[in-house]
Amino acid sequence: MKRKNLYLASIVALSVLMSSHVAFSADDTLRFRLGEDPESLYNVETKSLTADAVINQYLLERLVYFDQTGTPKPWLAESWEVNDDQTELVFTLRDGIAFHDGTPFDADAVAAQFNTILDPATASPQLPSMGTLEKVEALDAKTVRFTFSEPYAPFFIALATEGGGINSPTAVAKHGRDYGRNPVGTGPYMLERWIPGTEITLVRNPNYHQQIRDDVANKGAPKPEKIILTVISEEGVAQAALETGELTAATLQADTIEQFVDNPDFKTIIDKTHPNLVFLEFNHRRAPFDDPAFRTAIGHAIDREAAVAAAWGGFASAALSPLSLGIPGFDGDIAQSHGTPFDPEKAKALLADLGWVDSDGDGLLDKDGKTARFVVRSYAGFSHIERTLQVIQSNLADIGIEVELETSDWGAFYPSLLQDDWDMDLMRWTNNDAGILTELFHSPGHRKTLPPSPKIDDILARCDQTMDPSLRAGCIRDAQKALLEEMIIVPILTNWVVTATQSNVEDYTIDYLGYLIPGDLWLSN
Repeated sequence: MKRKNLYLASIVALSVLMSSHVAFSADDTLRFRLGEDPESLYNVETKSLTADAVINQYLLERLVYFDQTGTPKPWLAESWEVNDDQTELVFTLRDGIAFHDGTPFDADAVAAQFNTILDPATASPQLPSMGTLEKVEALDAKTVRFTFSEPYAPFFIALATEGGGINSPTAVAKHGRDYGRNPVGTGPYMLERWIPGTEITLVRNPNYHQQIRDDVANKGAPKPEKIILTVISEEGVAQAALETGELTAATLQADTIEQFVDNPDFKTIIDKTHPNLVFLEFNHRRAPFDDPAFRTAIGHAIDREAAVAAAWGGFASAALSPLSLGIPGFDGDIAQSHGTPFDPEKAKALLADLGWVDSDGDGLLDKDGKTARFVVRSYAGFSHIERTLQVIQSNLADIGIEVELETSDWGAFYPSLLQDDWDMDLMRWTNNDAGILTELFHSPGHRKTLPPSPKIDDILARCDQTMDPSLRAGCIRDAQKALLEEMIIVPILTNWVVTATQSNVEDYTIDYLGYLIPGDLWLSN
């Protein structure tokens, strides 16, 4: 089963920062922020977000990237072919690319990267994202073959993220266990110095040019000579540094966005297609949540725009699809035609058809002697989640359903959903691939509450086994429709990621998968 980067993602994320208030010159040193000190910069042995942002934004490159339409495109690879039964993926690599240590990028390097992850002795946290991959072989210097036990479509996302960055096998052998402190890739920057717990200094790769990718603004060498990544753990400290000009860019918390958006001293970059989804899910083992009609009524009762405004300050998009709009394959037409837009009167009518009526005039619905009192659980510590819960509570009260809100830290909340003593929960997942639908909703589901559904399970399995991206998009469309027809969950919203920079920062470019393109960045007068 695919587990690509499943993590609880809060607004608190890696923020990219740099010193400013000077015009660009070849000697510019840019200062970016790290929220924490990475435990390693070897992507074979870590999946942390902080490490990934350093490794795959600056040091390493991947075989493919995703363009702004969510389509995989060649990067270190020149092209690829899939065999008829979709169990072999053969890449032709680009020629003339070298690692920072001068050794050639070739098929042996690619095979070494992925076979190291596949080796059980490595115990790599990247292994689950490899899916059904069995082996990788260098057929010649520029051709590499990936062999799968069965088709595994999410592999393209694995290639383009975390574990897909290619390391120099010569450097890996040279440094051994210390390689995580001495990474060597083909990317725009090279490691110069790492002071643990304090800062990481990167220096421009003099042989690097960005002409390979179509989604970049600067086709030449990176402009900044150095980038210093400084460890700043406190959000308040980073925000204050941004406000005083000591730092020139930072990803903002939801509660602080408004003070930067209309401020002429700053620019804001808004990623409206971040691949996250906030949704309400149900314990399908308990009545009345085992009934799709009841779940549909709940969907029509939720005022998503109110949640966007009250909980996220307007910096989010209301969601009607079980797939985030930032994931390749999202279909807005399916969301509109099969979703549950806010319609409290329709919600009441559906509930009445099911026999839920206010029989005693207390404002709460009843059926067969049971009053509509339920519990919604979620995770604590995030004001935007708490306010979303309050909107849901108010919306359900308006149609005669009383809900109690229970929150606890993630370590207690998520395991509690394996028990049978809950009704609904508010969940948030982030993922870059539609394989998240399988992870969450293929029976018995991620919390073991979903009954078997041959139709949904078959569609999700087919999507995960369709390697051709264009054909897979049609399958993902079918999956969204099937999940909405059963109203497996109630989608609420996708929150945006907002970054503020000083006003003289130019071409602050975030690609489709959320990575900064540092070679585009420069400062104007």
